[in-house]
Amino acid sequence: MILGRTCSIVVSAIAAATLVACGGPETPPGVTSLHDDGGWHDDPAATGPLLPRSGITTDDPQGSDPLLGLSGLGNRSVERFLGQPAGDRRQDRQARNITLVGELALDPADQGVHADVAAYGDLAFVGKWAGPCPGTGVDIIDISDPSEPVKIASTIDHAGTSMEDMQAIRIGGRDVLAVGLQNCFGVPGSDLTGLELFDITDPANPEFLSFFETGSIGVHEFDLTRAPGGRTLALLAVPDLEALTATPEAGFSDGTGDLLIVDISDPTDPALMADWGVLAEPQLGLGFYLGSLRGQYPATFLHSVRADANGTLAYLSYWDAGFVTLDISRPERPVFVGLTSYPPGAEGNAHSVDTARGGNVLIGADEDFDPFEVSLRSDAFDGSRPATEGMFTVPIADLPGGSMTGQVVHVGRGCPAGFVAGEPEDPYLADPAGALALIERGACRFDHKVGRAQQAGATGVIVYGAAGDEVLTAMAGESPTTLPDGTSVPITIPGIYVQHSTGVSLMDDEVVTASATTEFVGWGFLRFFDMRDPAHPVQIGTFATDNSLDPSVASEGSWSVHNPEVVGNTLYASWYSDGVRILDISQPARPREIGFWAGEGAPDHAPPVNIWGVLPHRDLILASDRNHGLYILEMVPPR
Repeated sequence: MILGRTCSIVVSAIAAATLVACGGPETPPGVTSLHDDGGWHDDPAATGPLLPRSGITTDDPQGSDPLLGLSGLGNRSVERFLGQPAGDRRQDRQARNITLVGELALDPADQGVHADVAAYGDLAFVGKWAGPCPGTGVDIIDISDPSEPVKIASTIDHAGTSMEDMQAIRIGGRDVLAVGLQNCFGVPGSDLTGLELFDITDPANPEFLSFFETGSIGVHEFDLTRAPGGRTLALLAVPDLEALTATPEAGFSDGTGDLLIVDISDPTDPALMADWGVLAEPQLGLGFYLGSLRGQYPATFLHSVRADANGTLAYLSYWDAGFVTLDISRPERPVFVGLTSYPPGAEGNAHSVDTARGGNVLIGADEDFDPFEVSLRSDAFDGSRPATEGMFTVPIADLPGGSMTGQVVHVGRGCPAGFVAGEPEDPYLADPAGALALIERGACRFDHKVGRAQQAGATGVIVYGAAGDEVLTAMAGESPTTLPDGTSVPITIPGIYVQHSTGVSLMDDEVVTASATTEFVGWGFLRFFDMRDPAHPVQIGTFATDNSLDPSVASEGSWSVHNPEVVGNTLYASWYSDGVRILDISQPARPREIGFWAGEGAPDHAPPVNIWGVLPHRDLILASDRNHGLYILEMVPPR
């Protein structure tokens, strides 16, 4: 589906499609929608369960369920260390072969607000994250004196909107700054979603040029490139746009793809050229979309995109689907080339990408914030069953004995009063006090189900899929959660999500006990692929920091990789609590760390590092810290 110029993508018709049974031989039985559309998973008019868009939802019946999880949003391992008081873990402020040149604390401080970093000449830019959502625009910083960076301006404020990713480029006689806008998942405000363009020829006075609307959650990440014909293109990653706009009548092949290719050669009048998504791709399609779901955060959506130096190839980070290569030499008609694959048991989470050796090597970053894999055992069945852990519940690994264990009590759907205006609470089928509450999915939010069960004295919660729902989902929500009656409930118990068949097995007339345990499987890391045959990439190497593989520090930081950037044979990676890591990749099958910076020399008032973005710029290294702002670093001779 190709949209008109500067158009608005309409998704309101999706609700009607959820009640239409699928047709066609490629549609699995019972699939009625690829998106959640409000969480009506037990609608009697449907032929089966609704599959969540991207595999993650709060089951909000008002249709406002946030896609929690993108870049860590809603993942407790990130949230736990936002705003950590300065002084904690100060012994970890170390460095090797990197020194601090300058820094700038940005407002607000210690709230996890600051997102990616970009640069253009003597300017640096730091974005804002959707989590705390201050809505205060991108900070524009003068780094002409890198020892004394100075904020000189910011882009337009938009309440309820985040600006995580930005990039600047010369177009005609203008210096143009592009800013990706997302909604903030239920935060009241403008909720603008799309690409905003500014003239920053006078950077202290950015001039608004245009806005290109995308719909869905908005532009999560993007890249700017020059096409061979000279046009300037913006490659936009709009997660879940295809799943939101596809319809069952067409076998889900008619949606607008998660990748939008926009011509911004005239920055006052951006125009959509093409879109691409896995559901509409004949070589992939619905079976591929569903079959890609894996791990503790099962999802298939486009998270990030990167163009090659010639503007003829695009590399798409498609979460559990891996890294996709497209030929965009004719940008109005992108062509699928190939994709990477994950080995059995891998978490997935293809987050971001860069290339080396003229495109013959691809470096992919898997962003994995949950280093534990959950399994459930019970006297009601043999062996173990898979499960995913609630993002807002108490981590099972932190419980005494590292397990959630107890008698299982089936309470039914378990929605609190007011989940639909004027409706009473669902009656509990049994009292869960002192036990694990077994709750059916559907009709209201996961955190509301858990909050009510906690109020009733449950020691833990097991949510199971509705009839026919064997697709695991990442169970998102808030803590504290606010119930429909206005009661605030800090979630202090653990919770997991299991398949429908597992839930049914636990409904025995006899006393049933269950125990959910976790196994440490490590945080997110880097993968290296041989791309000499781009249609058939081959993984040739990996790199992980010591902390990302160490279970003894799993609860002391966020040890996942985030963004990679390559210059020649040197790779720079942002690694959250592990700071900035620099690798020699002259032998990509055996990458070697040659430097790191984890806060050495930072001001006393600065919290422990939590590095979102890194960017080599001239002879400097720019790093954005989620709690502090901007750090400016440089490599130094080996000690």
